Amino acid sequence: MKRLMNFAISQDDVERYESREDLRRFYETAGCDGLEVMPLEEDKKGLVGPGMVVGVHACCFGDWMERDEEELIRHFRKDLDYARRMKAEFVVFHVTQVDDEECVTYRMRHSDAEVVQAACVLINRLLDGQAYDFWFLMENLWWPGLNYLDASVTRMLLEGVHYKKKGLMLDTGHFLHTNRGLRTQKEALMYLHGMLDAHKELLSYIKGIHLHQSLSGAYVKEWLSRPHVLEEDPPKRMGQVFEHIFSIDRHLPFTEPEVSGLVDRLKPSYLTLEYITRSRAEHARYLREGMEALS
Repeated sequence: MKRLMNFAISQDDVERYESREDLRRFYETAGCDGLEVMPLEEDKKGLVGPGMVVGVHACCFGDWMERDEEELIRHFRKDLDYARRMKAEFVVFHVTQVDDEECVTYRMRHSDAEVVQAACVLINRLLDGQAYDFWFLMENLWWPGLNYLDASVTRMLLEGVHYKKKGLMLDTGHFLHTNRGLRTQKEALMYLHGMLDAHKELLSYIKGIHLHQSLSGAYVKEWLSRPHVLEEDPPKRMGQVFEHIFSIDRHLPFTEPEVSGLVDRLKPSYLTLEYITRSRAEHARYLREGMEALS
């Protein structure tokens, strides 16, 4: 199993490191074998190179089902070609659909099955006939699509994608957001194991884990107890939506020692300690806490 650190090619992450060697020392000191990179921007500082990148996280659209398919293909092909240049072993692809209004109201327009069926069409257009060699790992969110709430929908996704090296990325934090009643990490782990029990025939497809937690059910319940109006101005609306999403999905370390049993149960090829942090020092602390829980 390769242990990885998430890294976005964006100003917030890039400005923390002076050089490629500085970045490499940081993740190796934390006990990581490499990076899972989200290539949001051009790597003008040259921080990331082959030999560092084990996985690439495709930059996803939340609201994509009404977009032009050719535009989507061009967008994702850029990330897949980046993964090939970096000799990445896997690519992560979100299977979800949610627009801004659905995000703030939780009133969804599509079923999980509808989103999965549309995603299969797009993924097959993207991958059929291509000479890619990486694993294509499909990731869950808590919106319609792949969310692990119904094993038959997960199976539908796996059966609907033609690509041979297909698999699943289990994002633990995202799955926890499907249960607003969770309050402790022990409860969170019981909930995760219950989902795995329901997916027991599909567990071999889970090749990777994004390991983190945020117990934000109380926040969501309070949010939904009052009406919210979306901003008309697009930049203000984006800020409003992103603030809400990051209040739900905080990407904190799993510090309950029993989390090691979850990882042992799945024996994934890839384990990404996926955190959202405000500084290099905070990221180092989160990685240390996450690694200690796994030891």
